Amino acid sequence: MRKTVVLFLVAAVCLALPLFAQETKDAAKDAAAMMPPMPKPLDDDFLKWNVGEWEGTTTMSTGASQDWQKVEMSLNDQFILIQYTSSVNGQVIYKGMGPMTVDPKTGGVVSYWFDSMRGIYKGAGKREGNKVTMTWEGSDGTTRWDTTEKAGEDKMVVTFKSKMPDGSMQEGRSEFTRKKMATTK
Repeated sequence: MRKTVVLFLVAAVCLALPLFAQETKDAAKDAAAMMPPMPKPLDDDFLKWNVGEWEGTTTMSTGASQDWQKVEMSLNDQFILIQYTSSVNGQVIYKGMGPMTVDPKTGGVVSYWFDSMRGIYKGAGKREGNKVTMTWEGSDGTTRWDTTEKAGEDKMVVTFKSKMPDGSMQEGRSEFTRKKMATTK
């Protein structure tokens, strides 16, 4: 009798599994139908121009640094992702990274920035021709205004002005050259 009951339960489970599988497929299909369609990939030619590896220098009242940044498309080509490192005499003094995109509703440029000083910044700006001008608000009370300009196919210039938490102002200028990728024969 026990064997019959066990065989009956095994048969019932085997017959029910395909029904559960169908329900799972239908639930996944229904969930996908409720999701909004994915937007088209980022099509802003200026932001896409930023993609690549860049090297350069920054000068400001506190001195000069050697800088490197890598920009790549990210999240199904909806954002560019920027990684940045600043060094003095070979010693890293600053790192930062953040995503940037165009708000599909407003057409404005939006971004977030996170850095090695535990800074968190929210940026909003606009593009005018070969320039993007941003205003950044930091969690530490800083405000920064910067302009990134396409100065040539492989030249980028960033000018900035920052209001520091103590109220002082800091200004600077960065000049970058796109690093050429090695070609293989």
